[in-house]
Amino acid sequence: MSQLHRRIGDTVTFANGISKPTTLTIVGTATFPAVANGNVGMGNGALAATSDFPKNLLNLQGAELPGPSFVFVRIRSGVDSAAAYASLVKINNEVNAIPAASGLAGGVVKVLRPVEIVNFHAMGETPTALATGLAAGAVLALGLTLATSVRRRRRDLALLKALGFTQRQLASAIAWQATVAGVIGVVVGMPLGIIIGREFWLAFAHSINAVPEATVPVRTMALVGVGALVFANLVAALPGRMAARTPTALVLRAE
Repeated sequence: MSQLHRRIGDTVTFANGISKPTTLTIVGTATFPAVANGNVGMGNGALAATSDFPKNLLNLQGAELPGPSFVFVRIRSGVDSAAAYASLVKINNEVNAIPAASGLAGGVVKVLRPVEIVNFHAMGETPTALATGLAAGAVLALGLTLATSVRRRRRDLALLKALGFTQRQLASAIAWQATVAGVIGVVVGMPLGIIIGREFWLAFAHSINAVPEATVPVRTMALVGVGALVFANLVAALPGRMAARTPTALVLRAE
């Protein structure tokens, strides 16, 4: 469609080389597996109805004609896929049986994915592992930042304790510091990550000639935001305890 500068709803001229060319309307897009000796695959080819071909092009048994060698079957909604597959196998065994010989002239393929999609699935859990590693690094960085902040502000914490702050209030101050850092990360990082991730996904999909459909899992994003705040406060527990145990007399001795 991109090469023809066409969109859904536009018309194209369909010619099979034998019958009179006809005008067809583009009604949708699809991702094709690599079939027909590699002539049809992701980014090229088209799916047309058998009614658009002469009957002699549809009968390929024993004939070398440039017609379709694959028939795509769409299972009706609500039909059990296993039962439909078994039915297609039975039909194939009856229709494509070679007389006085063993074997079949055709077969039924349940799943035939393009090589680009197969390679993409080969990544497995790599993205999840990468995200987990980055999240663990962020949690560790936050913990080190809070611990360093407590050590550097021991004088301020001791002064607050001398003015009447309880240990719980000192720990709460560190927890609020972690919460603010978590909120900033969620408010800034999540929208930025969604925008950048969407652009990278669209670029990847276009590079393999796939139809991109970028979605944002709202529930997952909400859980990630809440989880970030929870982990921020869990990380703040140890630095908060260090702040609560700040020795007032030792730190303020110089005063």
